[in-house]
Amino acid sequence: MNAAAHPPPGRKEPGLIEFIWSERKRLGGILVLTMIRSLAIAPIPMVTKAIIDHALAGKDIGLVFLLSGVILALIALHMVFARGGNKLVSMRIPTMLLDLRARIFHKLQFMHFGFLDRTKTGRLLSKYAFDTQQVEGALIPIINTILPELLYAGSLIVILIFISPLLSAVIICVVPLIFVMRWLFMKRIMQTNRNVRLARERLTGAASEYISALRLVRSLGEEQAVHSYMDTHSEGFREGRERQILLNQNFGTFSFVSTEVLSVIVIALSAILVITGHASIGTLVAFQASLPIILRPINQITAFSQQYYLGQESYRSICELLDSGYVEKWTGDYTFKHLRGEITFEDVSFAYEEGKPDVLQHFSLTVKPGEHVAFVGPSGSGKSTLVSLILGVYAPREGRILIDGMPQERIAMRAFRRNCAIVMQDSLLLSGTITDNIRFGRPDATEEEVREAARLAYADGFIEQLDQGYETKVGERGVSLSGGQRQRISIARALLRNPRILILDEATSALDYESERQVQAALANLAEGRTVITIAHRLSTVREADRIVVLHKGVVKESGSFEELAKLDGFFAHLLAGQNNP
Repeated sequence: MNAAAHPPPGRKEPGLIEFIWSERKRLGGILVLTMIRSLAIAPIPMVTKAIIDHALAGKDIGLVFLLSGVILALIALHMVFARGGNKLVSMRIPTMLLDLRARIFHKLQFMHFGFLDRTKTGRLLSKYAFDTQQVEGALIPIINTILPELLYAGSLIVILIFISPLLSAVIICVVPLIFVMRWLFMKRIMQTNRNVRLARERLTGAASEYISALRLVRSLGEEQAVHSYMDTHSEGFREGRERQILLNQNFGTFSFVSTEVLSVIVIALSAILVITGHASIGTLVAFQASLPIILRPINQITAFSQQYYLGQESYRSICELLDSGYVEKWTGDYTFKHLRGEITFEDVSFAYEEGKPDVLQHFSLTVKPGEHVAFVGPSGSGKSTLVSLILGVYAPREGRILIDGMPQERIAMRAFRRNCAIVMQDSLLLSGTITDNIRFGRPDATEEEVREAARLAYADGFIEQLDQGYETKVGERGVSLSGGQRQRISIARALLRNPRILILDEATSALDYESERQVQAALANLAEGRTVITIAHRLSTVREADRIVVLHKGVVKESGSFEELAKLDGFFAHLLAGQNNP
C-alpha cells in the first residue's frame, strides 16, 4: 500500500505544513512568540522615515536620540522574544521528532510479517533514522527562520501601504509573480527528490543486506560481483542527485535574478516620486531599507527549497509507512487464565502470496497438551510455515487454528505469544550483556532466576569462565560467542520465560557434535512438562519426540514414533537412509 504516494480521492498528500498544523498545540507558544518578535521590529522603517523627514529636516538632535532609542528598544524587545522562541524550538522540535520515531517503531512492531519479509531492512532503517532527520532539518528553519521572516515582511508591507500606497502596490503585485514562477519549479523538484529518495532507499537496503553478509561474500569469493551490484545502485543514486542539484541551482539562479529586478523597479520608481515631489526622502529611505527585508523570505525560501523538499519527501515516505494497511489483523481479546498447550489445525491451507501455490494443503492435526511433536521433511515442505501459523505471524487462507479449543482469531495474540518461546537455528542475541539477553522477554526476573536458567541450560559453566561473567558484552548479534554458546543463552532465555508452548526450529542443526550434545541436554530440561513443536532437518535430533509428522509439499505423508516410521519402507525411512548414507 502506498498511501502517501497515491492518496484516496479528495485527500491531500501529507506534507510538512500539515504536520506543523497537527502539532499546533505543542507549537502554539512558539507561534505566539514568533508573532510578537516580528511585530516588535515592524515599525522601524516608519521611525526611520521620521528621523529623515523630521529630525534631520528640523536639525533636532534630541529627536534623533529619542527616535534612535525607540529603534533600539524595539530591537531589544525583538531579541527577548526571539530568545524565548529559540528556547522553545530547541525543546519542542526534538520532542516532536522523538514522538514521530516512536510512532514509526510502534508501527513496525505491528506490521504484517508479509510486508516485513518483502521490505529490505535498510529501507525501514532509512525511514526511522534518515527520513526523520531530514524532517527535523526542514522543520527548524521553517519555524525559526522562514515563518518569522514572512510575518516580519507582511507587517512591513502593511505599514508601507500607509507610507506610499503606489510603491506598496508595486511590491504587492510583483512578489506573487515570483511565487507563481517558483510553483512551476515545485512539481519537478518534488518528483526529482522523490526519485532520489527511492534510489537512496534501494542503495541503503542493498548496502545493509551485503554488509550483514560480508562473511558469506568473502568465503565464496564473490566480492567483485557484489561490487558490481552495488555500483549499479550507486550509479542510479548519483544520476538522481546530479539532476536534483542542477534543478535546485537553476531554481536558485532564477529566484536571485527575479528579486534583483524587483529591487531595481522599486528603487527607480521611488526615486521618480521623490523627484516629482510625490514622496519624501524619508519615504525613499524607508522603502530602500524595507525592500531587502521583504525580499529576504523569498531568498531564504530559495536557499532553503532543497532542504524543504527533501524534508517534505521524507515526511511523505514516513507517512507511507504510518498509513500502510499492512498490519496484523488479529483483533481478538481472549486471554488464557491457564494455557494447557493444545494446538489444533482444522483443514488449513496457506500460501504466502495470493495466486501462488499453497505451502500447506488441507492440513489437519491436533497436538495434545504436553506432547512433543516433531515435523520433518525436505526443504519447502511447510515445516517452518507451521511455526508462523501457530504464532499468528500469518493467518490461514482456508481452515482455522485453535489453541486449547479457542479459534485463533478470538485470541489476544500478544498475550498468547508471551506463553510461547522459540529456539531457532540462528539464535538472535542483542548487543548487551549476557544477563540482558537471558532476561529479555522477562525483564523483572531476579539475578538468582537468571543464574538458575543458565544452569539448567548448561550455560553457567562457560559464562563463569568469561572475564566479566554474566556482565560480558556479547557484541552485535552475539558475534563474540560461539554458535553453541549462543544457543544455550537462547535456551536459558526460554527457560526463564517458562512457556507453555516451546518451539524448536532447527535448534541444533548448525552445531558441532560436542555443542549439540550440550544443547540437547539443555533442551531436555526446557521441554519437560510443556507442549513442544520441533522443526528438524537432521532426523537424529527427533528420536525423543512422542510423534513425528512427515511433510512433503504441504501434505502429511506419514505420522508415528521414530521407531515406527523407521521400520516402514516409507518416506521417513528413505530420508533417514539418505542421511545415514550420504
